[in-house]
Amino acid sequence: MTANEWVEVVTITVTVFALYSSALAWLVGQNGKLRSETKKDFERLEGKESIDIGALRIEMGTRIDGVEHNADRILDKAQAVESKARHDLANTMQTGLFALQQQVNQLRDGSATKPELAAVEQRLSAALNEFKVEARAEFGKIEQKVDRLPAMEAQLGGLTRVLDTISTALSQRGLTL
Repeated sequence: MTANEWVEVVTITVTVFALYSSALAWLVGQNGKLRSETKKDFERLEGKESIDIGALRIEMGTRIDGVEHNADRILDKAQAVESKARHDLANTMQTGLFALQQQVNQLRDGSATKPELAAVEQRLSAALNEFKVEARAEFGKIEQKVDRLPAMEAQLGGLTRVLDTISTALSQRGLTL
């Protein structure tokens, strides 16, 4: 090979290395640019996720407060109905006993005949039967109100399980509820 050919080979080699290093520098620049864009996108997504989690927290808190408020209101209503039913039963029983006491006093004070005693016995039996029917009806109403409590407890338990699941998922991501 002549000296000119060697110069041409070296020139071509240097040119190829220059093109290669330019291409490599361009690729490194593109890689850095892509990394910074990816980092910005990731930070934006993390910010959006934290906003979504905050909104979810607020929504779940509102739902829980609503359920608790409804449960308290239903329990208060059930207690008021139960109290009124007990009060009504006590009044009915007191009225019945007072009427019976008056009839017994009247029988004791006067000499009662057999038909009068039979009539008093029938009235006593009727009053007792009426009291039993009213007591069964009132206790049935109370029982219906109390039977709803397990369903409400199950609903609250389900909501608690959902919150536990969400909390577990968030903690696995390194976030807290």
